[in-house]
Amino acid sequence: KNLFLCLGLITLGGFKRVFSIAYEGGRIEFDSISPDPRTRHTIWSLLIGGSLNSLSTYGFNQTQVQRYMCVRSTRGAKQALFINAVGAAIVIILSSFIGVILYAYYAGCDPLTAKRVSDVDQIFPYFVMDVLGGKPGLPGVFLACIFSGSLSTISSGLNSLAAVIIEDVYKGLMRRKLSDERQGLISKIFSVVLGAVVMLLTYVVSYLGSVLNAALSLFGVLSGPIMGVFFLGFFFPQANRHGGLVGFLTSLALQLWIFLGAQITKNQMTSVRLNLTIDNCTEPVNITTILTPPPIKRDPLIDFYSVSYMWYTPIAVLSVLIVGLTVSYLTRPHKPNEIDPKLLIPIGDACCCCLPKRIRDFLRCGVDYENYFQEKHAYESDVEMKEKHLYDTNKKHSFSSNTASRTLSVTDANTKHTSSSNVVSPTPSLTNRNTKRKYPSNVVSPTLSVAKNGDVAYDNSALNLADEESLKTRF
Repeated sequence: KNLFLCLGLITLGGFKRVFSIAYEGGRIEFDSISPDPRTRHTIWSLLIGGSLNSLSTYGFNQTQVQRYMCVRSTRGAKQALFINAVGAAIVIILSSFIGVILYAYYAGCDPLTAKRVSDVDQIFPYFVMDVLGGKPGLPGVFLACIFSGSLSTISSGLNSLAAVIIEDVYKGLMRRKLSDERQGLISKIFSVVLGAVVMLLTYVVSYLGSVLNAALSLFGVLSGPIMGVFFLGFFFPQANRHGGLVGFLTSLALQLWIFLGAQITKNQMTSVRLNLTIDNCTEPVNITTILTPPPIKRDPLIDFYSVSYMWYTPIAVLSVLIVGLTVSYLTRPHKPNEIDPKLLIPIGDACCCCLPKRIRDFLRCGVDYENYFQEKHAYESDVEMKEKHLYDTNKKHSFSSNTASRTLSVTDANTKHTSSSNVVSPTPSLTNRNTKRKYPSNVVSPTLSVAKNGDVAYDNSALNLADEESLKTRF
């Protein structure tokens, strides 16, 4: 992207010229505050819908959760997430800049209007071939980047699907026990089958419009109800399994209804595009204009189907909460005092900590969080101390094991072994072959073994295994 960004800026004459052309064409607009949900992109749809879409991706997506579980500690997962947020922001900003550059480059001769491309998604590859087509190798690099980016995403998704099918269906519902070797084989078979299904579905996806619209629409339809179920369990202690199941199915059906209705009636929707021109095209352009379009019967629910795809996830979450709470209250809701506070998120304390205590107690829905907060604070302090101690201990042993040379003068098995002067400290003094370093009671010390030639070997295999296992459990 940096290469194409630089080429576009050099060709057009810099940032000032690019943004001047885009502003004159009405492409730079930061004050779109229309409350109409049918408007594709507004401040409200981007803030609310975009935030929930991102939260659904990074908080409740199977592929992301698998990545979090691969990190050693919660702190490491948070650090990786923050680094990813910076990288994702840079990618989005660069993509937006490239879109502005594409408009400025073709401001006087729009390829879509001139029928040089058949879809909006083809403009960027057309720009690459138009600018870099005469330079051998560069179009191939662009194509390789597209394939590598798409395959990396698809591979992680297929792996997640195979893992879910094995754990939740094969081993969960069917209650089958599998060895590691057989589980790996079945996982590979599922990945191949799912990959073939995905390849077949690409034919259907090609009819869903632009890539961005289709991807975010499908993502909102499928992931929105899942996030709604998590919200229902996080924030409402009265919710039960009946409410969660009925709310999920209702939300999924509603989202599929909106999505399929939008695809069926998209020819009836009035989509107003900003002005595009072909006045500066140097090649002859053949444009056919239909002056009197054939009459199309308007669907009575066309306004309902015209809701922007940015609102799909908020609608899904809201429908799960409404239906789930209603069904839960009708089918014996849980009592708040019977719920483990660790399974809930006190929304009042997390987002409204400045409110009076009486209001925060009301938002807690009858759950006693006071003892939980005290236990959590003590646990987190203990975990932080253990992590620090584990880090310092491993660092010390790493330093000791990488010391250039260690020479011990050995007289006999019962004679004290003293370290020579050229050994980097700290070096332990040995009284016999079974002497160990002194460590705190909760740390397993490494074993020193002395060979006949006086060399010292360290056995760190048992070091801090108990601490490492204990740190895997988090609130």
